[in-house]
This record gives sequence, C-alpha cells and structure tokens, in this order.
Amino acid sequence: MTKSILQAPTRFNGSLQEFYEQWAQQVHINYQAIKDFHRAFCDYYLGSENPVFLIRMVRGLERGVTVQNSKGYQLRATDNAPAWWIHYQLFTNKLHENPSFSALINRIPCHMFQVQLPTNISQSGWHVAHIFDVKDRRTDYEYWDRKELLWRTARNIHPCNYFYIPKIDWQSYGGDPTVIAFFYEIFQQLYEPIWDEFLNLVNGQPLKQSRNPQTFHYSFPKDIKETAYSRQVKKSDTMQNRPNQESRSSFGYKEIYPYYRLCFKAEIIEPLNWDDEFCVITPEGSFAMSKRDFYETFPNVVKSLSYQRDKIYHYSVIPKKALKFKLS
Repeated sequence: MTKSILQAPTRFNGSLQEFYEQWAQQVHINYQAIKDFHRAFCDYYLGSENPVFLIRMVRGLERGVTVQNSKGYQLRATDNAPAWWIHYQLFTNKLHENPSFSALINRIPCHMFQVQLPTNISQSGWHVAHIFDVKDRRTDYEYWDRKELLWRTARNIHPCNYFYIPKIDWQSYGGDPTVIAFFYEIFQQLYEPIWDEFLNLVNGQPLKQSRNPQTFHYSFPKDIKETAYSRQVKKSDTMQNRPNQESRSSFGYKEIYPYYRLCFKAEIIEPLNWDDEFCVITPEGSFAMSKRDFYETFPNVVKSLSYQRDKIYHYSVIPKKALKFKLS
C-alpha cells in the first residue's frame, strides 16, 4: 500500500515551529532515505567520469534533452519535476527499486507533465521550495565547469535542499529569509551527519538564525475572509480535509472539501448520485454543483487522463464556465 502524502492545510495561523510540527513534518523524508540518496548521489557524481548533470532550465536549453557543453560535460535541463518525483520515491521508500543511481537519474522526469505517479507532493497542495537557489541570472551553460554543474545539480535534485509549504501564497513564503533560515536550522539538526557534505555539494554557506517562533506568524491564506463554509471545513484539515456528515448535510451538500484552487476529485464525485451536490472551497471562492452539472459543463475534465487515472483535476485559472457555480 502506497504511503499517503498529507494534504496541505488551506489556512494556518501560528508560529513556524507550530506549522512544522503540525504539518510540514508529516511530509518530510526520513533521515535513512535521505542518507541513502546522499551516498548514491556522491558516488555517482564524484566517482563517475562523465555523469549526466540535471540542472534547472535556462535560455537555450530544452527540458529533457541531453546536450554536451563546450567543456565536454553532459547536462540535461529540468523544471521542478525532479523535486516532486524524488520526494515520492524517498517518501514511499522506493529508492532501492532502481538497479543503480545512473538508472535513477535516467528515470527522473524533466517536465512536470511527465510526472507519472499515483500521487505526488504537488497534487497534495504543497509547493517544493529550496533552501539554496536553483537558478540565478547566469545562462552561459556552455562554459560551466564540472564544479559548477555539480552544485547546480545538487541544488536541483538533492532532497536536503527541499522544504515544503502550502501552495497558497507560496510566492511570499518560499523565498522569505526567515522561513528559509528556519528550515535550514531544522534540517541541519535532522541530517547532521551529512550536512557539511551537503553544504559542500551545493556550494552553500551556513545560514544565520533569523526567526522568533514566539512572535512570527505564518498564515495561509493571509487575505481570505472567513466564510460560513470555510469555518465548517477548517476543522476537517486534519481529517483528510473532509467535513463530517452532519456538517455537510447542514449546507445541503453531500460533500464539501477545500483545495488551493478549483479542483475536481474523482474519489469524491464519482460515488455521488446524479443530482447530489458537492462544494469546493478555494481561496477564490466556493463553487457548488451537482454531479450532473459537473458532467455536462466539464466533459473535458471527465475525459481527461488526469481525472481518469490520477483521480484529480484542477485549474490554474478559474474558467468562465465555472463562474455560474460560484457562491456569493
């Protein structure tokens, strides 16, 4: 049975320490899995003559295409797909299913659309942020030497460089020095036996502590007005984001669930009768419709590979046809 990835909270008010203990800690990777990956990473990249370096895409490169630069090194550009894929492999203890680290590198998807997994950290509402930046303004990859390609690859795919925050308002928190310093300190303690080696791999300098967990507040989302519907589902975040039967029926819906964007979950919708209604609560408003409405208005979603195979489909931008279902 696949280990479940906890759904990210739709809102949170409290200190960073409380956020970590209640939520982020539940999706972090255990030390042994991190250690095994680290050792294999070092053996492959430090011990191979001509390894494939997985770097973040820059101008002039295409995701997934292996090229050789002017110095003779192999590099392959990616987006954030490796972070999602590697998290799943280590979180579910599947690292050892690969015959070698070289085979693992070749399996890592380079494009988000290529992430073929039963579930992943992004689908569960989490943004994968980085302690040390994976990109800068330099795009002269033709002249990057082995040392630079190594630290760029380590920042891109080494799980010690990942921390997880809810996607809601991730732009504000993913690059916040206070948040980064907090997770740096947590990881330094968790992964202490390999931390100095990791810093050397990513060409990273120790970060100074810059947090005060007693006074610092972390809120998701920080500007959403609480509604009767959101009050009903806040308590359900720790129970797979599903309100109980009494709270659902009190609003006339068979199902109510929150998500960070308009999302259709097959596991919730498909068991419903045609005229049963469900409600999706998002930062941009609540949307309620019957299963029949859903099938008639969103036939492309119903037929999509994402909905059929992964049992989930969500929009990055609310489509106009959904607005008639938005609750005032």
